[in-house]
Amino acid sequence: MIGLQTISGCENADRRGDVIFVHGLGGHPQTTWHPQDKEDNQSWLYWLGEDLKDTGIWSFGYEAEFSNWKGKAMPRFDQARNFIQWLENKRLGKEQPLIFITHSLGGLLVKEVVRLADTYGKQAFINQLKGIVFLATPHNGSHLANTVGILNKVLRTTVSVEELEASNPWLRDIDAWYRQKVGQFRITTQVYYETQETLRYKVVDEGSADPKILDVMPIAVPADHITIAKPRSRQDLVYEGVKNFIQEHLRPLPQLPPADSTPLPSITKSPVWQMEECKDP
Repeated sequence: MIGLQTISGCENADRRGDVIFVHGLGGHPQTTWHPQDKEDNQSWLYWLGEDLKDTGIWSFGYEAEFSNWKGKAMPRFDQARNFIQWLENKRLGKEQPLIFITHSLGGLLVKEVVRLADTYGKQAFINQLKGIVFLATPHNGSHLANTVGILNKVLRTTVSVEELEASNPWLRDIDAWYRQKVGQFRITTQVYYETQETLRYKVVDEGSADPKILDVMPIAVPADHITIAKPRSRQDLVYEGVKNFIQEHLRPLPQLPPADSTPLPSITKSPVWQMEECKDP
């Protein structure tokens, strides 16, 4: 499932805005967000569509496999160009406000998309981009990727893993650039990070998950690197927080003009009428 997948509300011309989910390394546009790794409608992709009926919900799929034994991956710069073309084909970010919900590598991809939009003068897109949610995104890389790199000859790791190595020069560059630009672009940022290990490893630690943006407080989640993107109910911390974030940053609902509450002028009787009423017939 490559490219932009429609979830709900995407054909509504009067929608308040669009929300795009972007998975991470080895992810999938449906199963990444599903608590049971399924492709049905029992995930928060669809819950948001039900709770925010006036919003377009999308999910972006792209090749970002962990190992060449399983599939392929494009360098992030090329993948970002590909993503921008998909957005333009669907006219997303042109007329309605836009919000990205990203997991892990997906957050780094979206940051590269923003930088390319700035480089190529796509100001309308930047103006419509209202917010980005980062779920366990390694802004400074992952030490686990360094460990995997040692096994490269066996696993045949893809370029996506190589670009995730801790303190990778590209990561440091995009991290510094985004921190400088996010305030100027007026993009609101929300951050969640994992507190539990995945297969005995903390994939993204607290330091790397923190983009160090002014007034942005990363939120700890009692989940691992995979389950942080899989809320199990509408009462989940991540689901409620992201839903509120979306509601606050999309186009306001149209308000009906207030009803005219000015009281009708009362008709008072003149002294002449009162005198007439007092006369006997």
